[in-house]
Amino acid sequence: MEVIQLQLASKNKLVNQYMLNNDASLFHYHFQKEEDVFSRYDELMKRDFPRKQLAEHIKNYMQKFGMSSQIEQSIQHLKEQDSVVVIGGQQAGLLTGPLYTIHKVFSIIHDAKEKKKILNKPVVPIFWIAGEDHDILEVNHVYKLNDGMLNKSTFEQKLRHKKQMVSKVSLNKEQLIAWIQDVFASFGETSYTKDVLSFIHDQIDEEMTYTEFFAKIINSCFKEYGLLLVDSAHPELRKIEQSYFKWMVENGELVTDLLLEQQQELANEGYGNMIDSDKDNFQLFYEQQGERVLLQYDRKNERVYAGENSFAKSDLLHMVEETPEKFSNNVVTRPLMQEFLFPTLSFIAGPGEISYWAELKKIFEFAEIKMPIIVPRINITYLERNIESDLNDLRLNIENVLINGVEKDKHNFIESLKDKAIEETVETARTEILAQYEKVYEKLRDFDKGMLPIIDKNSNFITNQLDYLLLKTEDAIKRKYHIVLNKYDRIGEALYPFSGFQERCWNIFYFLNQYGLEFINEVCDEKFSCNGNHYVIKL
Repeated sequence: MEVIQLQLASKNKLVNQYMLNNDASLFHYHFQKEEDVFSRYDELMKRDFPRKQLAEHIKNYMQKFGMSSQIEQSIQHLKEQDSVVVIGGQQAGLLTGPLYTIHKVFSIIHDAKEKKKILNKPVVPIFWIAGEDHDILEVNHVYKLNDGMLNKSTFEQKLRHKKQMVSKVSLNKEQLIAWIQDVFASFGETSYTKDVLSFIHDQIDEEMTYTEFFAKIINSCFKEYGLLLVDSAHPELRKIEQSYFKWMVENGELVTDLLLEQQQELANEGYGNMIDSDKDNFQLFYEQQGERVLLQYDRKNERVYAGENSFAKSDLLHMVEETPEKFSNNVVTRPLMQEFLFPTLSFIAGPGEISYWAELKKIFEFAEIKMPIIVPRINITYLERNIESDLNDLRLNIENVLINGVEKDKHNFIESLKDKAIEETVETARTEILAQYEKVYEKLRDFDKGMLPIIDKNSNFITNQLDYLLLKTEDAIKRKYHIVLNKYDRIGEALYPFSGFQERCWNIFYFLNQYGLEFINEVCDEKFSCNGNHYVIKL
């Protein structure tokens, strides 16, 4: 593998300010300042965390997925008072979802190694699975290939409840296997297909949820790196979180006020807001009748509403004590919960996450803690040999393709092949025909105005036929040069699908099918740094 680094500007102004301009004014630390690593560590050493409870919970949770000596060591380190963690998370997508989920794991592992070298202290890598999320449409699909084009392949199933946590949504084994076989059929059979399918089948149990299937795959791929997994929806974790949920209940409306205040300040500086909230949002979910319901706060009457049901804060505090598993965080309180639980040195963030963390600074300060070091996750594009060959044939610059795609270049190529004389002749004919129709129009207007719509219809028909003629000449060009045009399409689909990075659509199992199960380890063992750059790996 050959690895090259590119510095690509983000389309997000705030992200650029943080990553390229080294502006940490919206955060408490900057990821490129080594002195901030020591400052953050010193801050964490002054705080208390439920280390032993978390370590025991994670050990019990991960045992069913298969332990390794490295995982055992990470669990032991978590118990130690001088250890810290690097954490990041994602939803439990089928077959691990888009590539960036795997890249986030790479980032957690690499940043933990890097921070361990700097501090000479135990740094534990942790992946937070967003099992409490209820948006099934975010996790129930991957993109497969049809005639070289990406198409969404959705795992269809009936849910017992519309807004059910994915950690409670069960997968039908036979249906899942059939869906996976269909996805792999679109990838094409290789010498690795049998082994990769066997690997997947080993992860499938008779009874399991989205989160369990996700966790088994991630654990099987990364257990030798000591990666710990946390399911945010696990009932036993909720028991550890009780006191923190109580804090959130007691301060729910204040958290919202601080969020809105921070968002207004960001808006005044020309930044858009990522978090959608209003003044009545209580920033917590409550599960009733199997569905997550976002809590709302009636400030006038000091009542918290879960749909049609309402509670006093004292009622909610009692409910947290009795049934903590019914409460869950939203995008605002989830970062707080992670920081209450874990001695977090770094949080690994994608571009969107960097933006919404900037909206939380006042909330953290109100809680009398600081945000962790927000570290941009590793961005990777895999460049296969046939696509690199196409790039060279068309003399396209990969950096430009990753920023702008290929549609403009493809359009310019087609335009260069058009016979300008034909286009000019057609346009001359159009002008002359319309001029003649204008004369007829003038004559008939005085003779019989009822004839005018017929003239308009007739002239439109003739000019439409001229447009059709031009379209057919373009079609003829495309047929004649289809081999070259197909190269543009292959490059676009491989490197800039749906006008975005490859890692937002493609799935890791396409590459495992092409290059074998060791592909993940080979990539993970490359010398990456979470420096905000974009890596291109030539395969």
